This record gives sequence, structure tokens and C-alpha cells, in this order.
Amino acid sequence: MLKVVFILTYIVGTVPAVAVADEVKESSAYVGSDACGACHTDKYDAWKTSKHSGTGSLADGSEKATEPKQDWIQNCSGCHTTNRSVRESTWSEMGVGCEACHGPGQDHVSNMGDIGKIVASPAADICGQCHGGNLSGAGLMSDGTRWAVGYRPGMKLADLPGLQMTPLDPAELPPPIIDNHPLTYNMWKASGHGKESGRTLTMGDKEWSGPITCVACHNPHQSEHPHQLVMDPHEICDTCHTQKAVVQGKGAKGIEETRSLHTAISCVECHMTEKNHFMRVLRPDDPNLAEGRTDTCSSCHEVKDRKIRAEQIQDWEAWYRETLEPVQADMRIIDDAIKNNPNVLNAELREKLADTKANLSIIEQDGSDGVHNLDYALEIMALAKRDLAKIKAAVQ
Repeated sequence: MLKVVFILTYIVGTVPAVAVADEVKESSAYVGSDACGACHTDKYDAWKTSKHSGTGSLADGSEKATEPKQDWIQNCSGCHTTNRSVRESTWSEMGVGCEACHGPGQDHVSNMGDIGKIVASPAADICGQCHGGNLSGAGLMSDGTRWAVGYRPGMKLADLPGLQMTPLDPAELPPPIIDNHPLTYNMWKASGHGKESGRTLTMGDKEWSGPITCVACHNPHQSEHPHQLVMDPHEICDTCHTQKAVVQGKGAKGIEETRSLHTAISCVECHMTEKNHFMRVLRPDDPNLAEGRTDTCSSCHEVKDRKIRAEQIQDWEAWYRETLEPVQADMRIIDDAIKNNPNVLNAELREKLADTKANLSIIEQDGSDGVHNLDYALEIMALAKRDLAKIKAAVQ
């Protein structure tokens, strides 16, 4: 179940004047990031402290001020620089500058900051030009180049000639992120977040429909939160998803707060094992999970025995289903009786039935079969069983 509230951090930038490379027609319009601070001080200052800015050492271990090694130039510079020219083997700026995400800025500057002359888009393709890819060592382009040659913000990656990005199936296990560089975009695109949402979300003061893209969760400039998240990881999923009430054991009428072992665990700790962007739990009983990989449960529990973890989760799910089924059966009997005689219940029992349905909907819509908080689910079902017995007696 989803709430229609979300927070979106838009990518916005501005730039003023200097020219470099001639890889594509608009290359002469690249002006560099240092001048962005004149109009976008806060965003520029934040970006300057981020990994995107290219401060510190290069990917090959050499310092930024030194001459990069040839292997880094050939395999890494396309994503670790801005406006990289394959033909000239040059770039206009070290690091992921403003124009890497917003496109060339000269027209924007020349037209008094006209927002229509710069790219300000939440599209995941912008992030995917670097945060997408193939299995380690494989070329991203058909000629073997490791980055998205010719991509400019505003384009769709799928329309880039020669792109051969590894397709992923969300029905399959996510590939181990440690063995891929980095495949994040590929996983996102195959996930539920990458699909058309079919609804309009209110995000801050804007309405947004379509996929939940990278910038919905991450601030590309910089953030005080880990992984440049827009908010604390314990809160971010709750912006749309309602399962937090179950994990915390709150919200059911007639049930005291019921905490569990999972109450203090954030969503991402279980749903992003190995940083996978399928948001998929790696179950210990999944026969396709290689022995060398750590399942989600074992990544947290001290006892790493996959068989023990599998038996535990299966026991919880069986306990939940076996307890819920007779409660649901009683509910069907009562609903059928009310259809035949709408006035069969007095006001007190009608209120009790409404509360019971509301409580049961909490755990049914949760979708975890008790794994999020089995104790809370059992408390709800125990109260439902008692109240439904009184209601069923009245309708029979």
C-alpha cells in the first residue's frame, strides 16, 4: 500500500563561460562548474564536498593534480570527468561537474539564466549514464568502450547508438553488486520503482507521475545522510510505503504497541542486501542463491547458518498463515450473513466488526506474512478471533 506523499530533490544548475573539446556539436557550449556558485551558491558548495566533484584521488589511486594513468583514461575517465572526448582523449573538467547532469550551459548563461536552456530533469537516465553498466570487464558500448559515449542529459539511454547495457529480470536474483560496476541503474529499471506508477504523487510542492527515479531518494549534489539520501534511511521508505506501522507494532485498535526484533531495523537493511536496487530480500531458502553469497537474514543475525535461518522464516510464515486462515473464514461467514440481513448486528457489534476489519487490513496489506513483526500480527489475530466469535454468534 502506498501513500501519495513523497519528497523530490530536483537537479538544478547554472554555469558561465570557457570552451573545450569538439566531440559533438554542443561541446563548445560547455563552460565549467566553478562559475556555478555565482547563482547557485548552496548547491555548488554542497556539490563541491561530494564525491561527484572529483576532489581527492583518482580511481587509480593517483592524486587529482597528477597525470592520470593510461588505464584510468581508457576505462574510467568517461564517468569520472565531464565532457569526455573519445576522439581527442580530453575532457573539460575532472569529476562529475554540473554539466554532466544538466548539459552544456552556455545557452543558459547567454539567455540570462533561461531555465528552458538547461536540463533540469529527475530522469534516471542522467544517473544511468554512469551508474549503469554490464558485468565487470564488459564494454558498455558495442566497440568495447566502458561508458555511455555520446550521451547528453535530456537523452534516453535506450536511444544511444551502440549501447549494450545488461538487461536484468526482477524475477531472478539480483546480481551481486560487488562483482559488477555498478549495474545500479539496470536493477532500478527492472524494479517496481522503474515502472510507470499509474498514479500521481505529491512531492513537496510538485505533482509527479511516472517512475520513482534516483533523485527521489538521493540528492545528487550532497546530503548529510549516508549515500547522499534525501533523508534518514529509517524514514525514506515510509514516505510512500505504509509497512512501518507493522514493523513498529503501532496503529491497531485495542492492541498495545508491540515491538519485535525487526522494529529497530530500517527497510534498506533487509530490502537492499548487497545494495541491490531490486529492493528484493535475498531469502535464505532461495535455491538459486549461490553458496558464496550472504542471504538477507544471515547478513544481520550472528548465526550465519542458512538452513537455520530458512527454517525460522518458514516457521514464522506458516504460523502466520495457519492463524490467519480461520479468522478470514469467520469473516466470510459474517459478511455473507450481513448481506442477507443488513440489520442483524447492533451498533456495538457493527463498531467491533469495523475495528476488526481495519486491524486485519494492516497485516494483510503489509504483505510480509508476519516476518516484519510476527508478535504484532499474532496479537491482532488473537483479538480478531475473540471479537469475531461474539459477532458470529449474533448472526447465526
